[in-house]
Formats: sequence, structure tokens, C-alpha cells
Amino acid sequence: SSHWEYAVSRHGEAGTLRFLATVRPDPFHTADGHSCPIVDEQYGAEDMRYPVVYCAESGFLHRLMSLEYKGETLEDNGLRSGELKFLPLDLRRVSEWEGTTNAYHLPDGSGFEVQQFHRVLPELERVDVPAGAFLRCAHVETTAIHSAIDVDGAHAGPQVILYYSDWYAPGVGLVRTDQRDADAHAMTTIELVRYDVGGGERR
Repeated sequence: SSHWEYAVSRHGEAGTLRFLATVRPDPFHTADGHSCPIVDEQYGAEDMRYPVVYCAESGFLHRLMSLEYKGETLEDNGLRSGELKFLPLDLRRVSEWEGTTNAYHLPDGSGFEVQQFHRVLPELERVDVPAGAFLRCAHVETTAIHSAIDVDGAHAGPQVILYYSDWYAPGVGLVRTDQRDADAHAMTTIELVRYDVGGGERR
């Protein structure tokens, strides 16, 4: 039942959007016997929950995003959405890695994917956000290349490149994200507003 609340600011737009992530008490069990936490994501004022399953394997967290609620039951929507190598289990032991996100993958082989190239900066940093000041944060820089995939599995059409800066605090998780476009112009900022990890509400 740990949860994190973030304020999402889009540059050039007034106001902020609320983003809430809550860990469900009951895990998801994969077909191969893994027990993985489910994190419900909610955006803005809507009540709709978007489940994301986090599974640990080979030193990384991987995300399964092709599930949706039918009542309180999770069912696969068939889009095969997921992210391989979302984040290392220990950022102190990895300086760079590559990951891939499938936004969707259709039966004919076509789809849309994002290739991500991550780099952990060597120095730990202090980050100040509405939830407080966080020391010794790991700073991750990411280049994300978005592209369509044709039925032969090859990249098709134009590619979109976005850049991300993420800061993770020990014992807390993500505290800030900055998103930039291909020309390095600021697009979106996400900041931690409050959180409750293990029953200790913080603001």
C-alpha cells in the first residue's frame, strides 16, 4: 500500500496534473511462477486505474503494461506492452544500460517501440522538490528513440527522440523527472509532492 504522488508540469501550460502511483497489497503471479508487485497508476482527477506489473530478473526491474482491470480482475489486453530493463535493482553497480519498451505489438508483427539508452552520472546529488530535500540521489540520463515497427520487424517512418533526466532517492524512489525534446527544449517536469513508503507518510 505504499504510494507516491507527483505534480506534472507541462512547459507553456498553466497548472499541474496530479499523478498517483499505489502498490497493491496482492501481487501478480506470472505464468512461469514469479510473484510481482502491481502498481496502480492514476492521472489527474480520473478514477481509472492503470496497472503496471514490476518483475525482477537478472538484476533489473522489468515492466508489464498490457494488463487492464475487468472489475477487480486483471486481464491481458493483447497489446503485449512492456518494458525490458526499466531500471537496475542496484543503481550503484550499473553505470549504463540499454532497454526497450513495446508500446504495442500486433499479431502481424507491426507495432511501436522505444529504444532507451541510460547512463548513471558518477556523482550523487541533492534534489529539492515539494516533498522535501533529498540527499545522495542517483541521477540517470536517458535518450529515448521512438519508432514504428513494420510487419518484418524493421523500423519504419520517422523517429522521435526525447531526453530524460531522472533522480532517485535512497529508500524513496523517483523524486524528479525532466523531459526535453530533440532540440533539448524543456517539455515536462515531474516532482514528488508526498509519499508513504512502509507506513510513514511524508510531505
